[in-house]
Amino acid sequence: MPAKVFAAVAWMAMSAAAFQYQPGSPCDFSGLDLDSPINRMIQELPESELRWSPYATGQFLGVEFHHLNISGLNKLHRYGAISPFCVNGTRMIEVDFVQLGDVAMTVPWETCKGRKGHIQLRSRLSRFTTVFRVEATELGQVIKLVHEGPTIPVTTEELRLRIYNGGFMMDILTEYLSIAFRAVLQDIWNKEFFTFFVTSVGKVLA
Repeated sequence: MPAKVFAAVAWMAMSAAAFQYQPGSPCDFSGLDLDSPINRMIQELPESELRWSPYATGQFLGVEFHHLNISGLNKLHRYGAISPFCVNGTRMIEVDFVQLGDVAMTVPWETCKGRKGHIQLRSRLSRFTTVFRVEATELGQVIKLVHEGPTIPVTTEELRLRIYNGGFMMDILTEYLSIAFRAVLQDIWNKEFFTFFVTSVGKVLA
């Protein structure tokens, strides 16, 4: 995993280094409104969506777990300035996003005796970066974005697991798990959140 992340970061760096601003050429960004398409994309992302996940479906010790629900994607914020660059005459932009505790992964559960609750995984703050291809028409320079990727996590802070309606002992247990198994929770977060992000962005920009 670290090797893949390093390779992706290196690809972004080399791509950015390849940028040469040439007015009137395919690499000319002058007059292009790059902010509005990104803002519209965020607004059109789903508020919540059910997903099948191997982490969130099945039964264990008499408890049935239902599908994973991911919420809050439409509350992402752009972080910092958009970084334009070109690769072989193709306009690209690198964009950082941040979520401030609004994104949550929730799995409803129910015991064989009918007791219900849900498990939630939430990060107080997470930031990630990704790349879009910019397509613009000759007339009016109307921008169309195409998600190219890769999508790379930058930081994830205070990732916490909680079990609601599980009782006092479950609260203590999940607090321990959040600390002792942070790497496992981080892996689950990265796989589920970024898969959901990439899929949702693809649908919005289609």
